[in-house]
Amino acid sequence: MAGFRVREARVSDRHTIARLWRELMLWHEELDCRLAPADDGIQKYARHVQDLVQERDGHVLVAEEIATGDIVGYLLGELQQRPPLSKPGRFGFISDIYVREGWRRHGVASALFEEMRLWCKVRKATSIELYISENNDAALAYWNSMGFTPFLKLVHLDL
Repeated sequence: MAGFRVREARVSDRHTIARLWRELMLWHEELDCRLAPADDGIQKYARHVQDLVQERDGHVLVAEEIATGDIVGYLLGELQQRPPLSKPGRFGFISDIYVREGWRRHGVASALFEEMRLWCKVRKATSIELYISENNDAALAYWNSMGFTPFLKLVHLDL
């Protein structure tokens, strides 16, 4: 038994998810200061989670510890339409995935991703995309192991 289960998030989960997001962003900030969260980011993120939970094309998942019901990880995803300049179609987009430190390497991220992948397939998405920080070696290795390959490269210029 894995000790956790994956379920769809509820609006009532939004504040817990937002606190986990803040942990994620503070970790990202250590990798790249451009990823520092805004002072009011946690409130805005909670509202974003609420919107996605209620949206038809949004998919927010949580992994909760069976024994306690505590949320130990989450995934924010949605379906998006290709822009009119490319072949039409829908694709899944994962904006965030995070697993608390004590739960990493226990299959939580893979279980969250697998649920997202199945959800996208049922909705006839042709692919799943996400952004990864160039400085996040662990994420690059993980998503590569899940079969993801580079597609576009986002570049940045400070002004």
